[in-house]
Amino acid sequence: MAATLRTTFAGISMPNPFMLSSAPPTTNCEMVARSFDAGWGGAVLKTMAYNLDLVRNVNPRITAVKTGRSIQGFTNFELGSPKPIDKWLKEAQWLKERFPEHTVFVSLLHTEGLIEEQWREVTRMFNDTGIDGYELNFSCSHGMAEGGGGAQVGGNETSIRMVTSWVREETNKPVMPKLPAMVPDLAGKARAAKSAGADAVAAINTLNSLPGIDLHTFCPYPSVGGNSAFQGLSGRAIKPVALRSVAQIAGGCDLPVSGMGGIYTWQDAAEFILAGAGSLQVCSSVMEYGYSVVAGMKQGLLDYMDEMGFTCIDDFCGKALPHIKAHNSLPRDYKLCAGVDESKCVGCGRCVSSCADSGYSAISLDNKKAKVDAAKCDGCGLCSQICPAGAISMQLR
Repeated sequence: MAATLRTTFAGISMPNPFMLSSAPPTTNCEMVARSFDAGWGGAVLKTMAYNLDLVRNVNPRITAVKTGRSIQGFTNFELGSPKPIDKWLKEAQWLKERFPEHTVFVSLLHTEGLIEEQWREVTRMFNDTGIDGYELNFSCSHGMAEGGGGAQVGGNETSIRMVTSWVREETNKPVMPKLPAMVPDLAGKARAAKSAGADAVAAINTLNSLPGIDLHTFCPYPSVGGNSAFQGLSGRAIKPVALRSVAQIAGGCDLPVSGMGGIYTWQDAAEFILAGAGSLQVCSSVMEYGYSVVAGMKQGLLDYMDEMGFTCIDDFCGKALPHIKAHNSLPRDYKLCAGVDESKCVGCGRCVSSCADSGYSAISLDNKKAKVDAAKCDGCGLCSQICPAGAISMQLR
């Protein structure tokens, strides 16, 4: 049977698991409609703001985090949507009428503090628009968190249960809290959401960060009239944290997980699914390359599924989880030693310096080729990771 990307997430049928996350790529429904035409399976609309006075954005608000010319991610202190909720109501209904098979979640709610009736009211307002579900923003790491919302909610199980229950009591549609990464017992936070009626959880949002500081003005980037603020980091730089978070939730709570944080390629997508994600949300790669990136992700994922004999996403969702163990349970008698392929070695000496200054002084240059002293090698693997020519591999003793 040929592989298919069509899937069901939290009871919702989707043409494929790729969704736009609640972020700049979902600023309005005309943009989302173009993304659906480009092949995306769904989208989470930009977080609604109950009071537009709370979402007056600053200029500039996005900074690229680079290594040389390569963008590793973005920092962003954009707030919720500056569009009135009544306009979102009309646009969301228009979007679902035009694309009934595509998944649309609305993101609730940008407020100052936690006001019960605001969450309940906005939920009721969207119930009849045709949207598929609600994502609850318990994870914004900057502006919302500073006002008592966002990650301040996601770090507190009592708050998670309270706000989730407010929304749950007002709708029969799927409810999906979005959780932050940097909290104790992340799986426990997901279980708290489940106890209040959540149908799924999403993870992760951005990480609170500072992208850099101008060495002459002393102001962090970006400068807004000579000052700056802490910002949310997204993109390739947060992928390892995101994978860990998805795996922790999927391994510790039996709710479906919508995973995000550094998905740029089909390989990234496959890794998130293997870690337990049943749907995939994307932002930074779209910010860098546009909606068209989804075509390569979809085709690459299908090719991988064909190669591995998987017919659907469920066939490999969570397959990495049995291989993630407690550190103290890993075998200490599994011993490796670095080995050098002299045909690839370019004699740069980077491995020599790294091993001498951060390892066990087990590598030297002999006739401009790296040579390993097996008696000294501790098998840490550092040299194999920094070798620019791929000449060093770790081998069983």
